[in-house]
Amino acid sequence: MGREGGENFPLAVESLLRLAHADQRAIDLVAVDIGPGSFTGLRVGVAFAKGMAQALGIPVVGVRQTEAVARPLAWWPGRVAVWIHDRREFVYLAWASGDRVGAETVLPWQEALAKAAEESGTLVVGSGVEEFRAEIAAATPAIVCASPELASPRPSAIARLGWARYEEVGAEDPKQLEPHYVHKEV
Repeated sequence: MGREGGENFPLAVESLLRLAHADQRAIDLVAVDIGPGSFTGLRVGVAFAKGMAQALGIPVVGVRQTEAVARPLAWWPGRVAVWIHDRREFVYLAWASGDRVGAETVLPWQEALAKAAEESGTLVVGSGVEEFRAEIAAATPAIVCASPELASPRPSAIARLGWARYEEVGAEDPKQLEPHYVHKEV
């Protein structure tokens, strides 16, 4: 949505509600993608979600992007490497197996590729795959790249995971809900 994307959030919500033939009173929970991702984009998205939840008097929960990308692939029989592109030559890498998704690390994509290639049949998914798809294919046949349709989390995946988290542990304190930043190790 570009730099002015945050200005479009209220219009997007209004349009979505209109398409669903619903109004704001039908919203019971706000689930928001907390990252990892772009510093500014995450701040704007989380701030909007918290503000909307407060205005509507409803709970809010955060969902890690790596969880939302990996969970639909819980059926994959081997390892799943979630790669979220982090500008230039880096990816956020999280390993997933079944319905469990590990913590993210920031690596140069070549290092993430070497780790993924350690086990044949590893499925790599996420925006990082789209950024480096040609390089991955040229480097090794041991890795399976997920289709481009699976590169970004679907809003419905964020919503389902958010609802499951809410039912399991309840709402998050909006004052404590922050973007999930992952920093490069030095």
